[in-house]
Amino acid sequence: MTQSSQKEGERFFVEEAAKLLGKSWRLGPDRENPDFIVTEGKQQFGLEVCEIFTGPQAKSGSYMKRKESETQRAVKALWNSYESQGGIPLIVKFVGDVCDKNMAAVLPALDAKNLSTKPFGHHEIIEVDKGKAKLRVHITRALQANWFTTNDRAGWLDRNPIDRIAEEMKKKSEKLPRYRKCAGLNDIRLLVVANRIMNSGKLSLQGCPAMEVRGFQVVYFLS
Repeated sequence: MTQSSQKEGERFFVEEAAKLLGKSWRLGPDRENPDFIVTEGKQQFGLEVCEIFTGPQAKSGSYMKRKESETQRAVKALWNSYESQGGIPLIVKFVGDVCDKNMAAVLPALDAKNLSTKPFGHHEIIEVDKGKAKLRVHITRALQANWFTTNDRAGWLDRNPIDRIAEEMKKKSEKLPRYRKCAGLNDIRLLVVANRIMNSGKLSLQGCPAMEVRGFQVVYFLS
């Protein structure tokens, strides 16, 4: 993920959190330490945004998230290649093995379908079997393109992520002096996000347990 797309994602998370909270938050320009200066009426506060993930973790981060990112890059590369050749907007859903051999067979198969002559909503299925396992590709002609794999979107939901939230709060709290200095504000808040679209973010907090906020004015959790 590029820095610009990461900041776009963080801004989106903050805007969604504000809607759910019924708040009127005006966000300043993209920045670091903390990620945003938020204005609410006559009040301002600094807001740091972070994501938490389920599954095994390493010093470099989540194993599951890293694997998802690798798959997304492969899908995005294929998408870009198709559109660079004049391809039309399609919704393309990959189900199965997205190994290099299977993916390499997708574009020729798409070209053979001659989808530009089909009406919007027309659906096709491509079966590919050149890797360790089969790949099924569902294609729909659409007004707006979207290419994705279902492998990373259909997993179990962790309903008790308290430890992950607490761990992230502790890690971020160590940077509180820097946040306050860079923002010029004492009111620093934390938004912890679990992006449940992807398997790595399938965490949902049941209820609102009392937790130590570790020096933050407020800690928000967005699932």
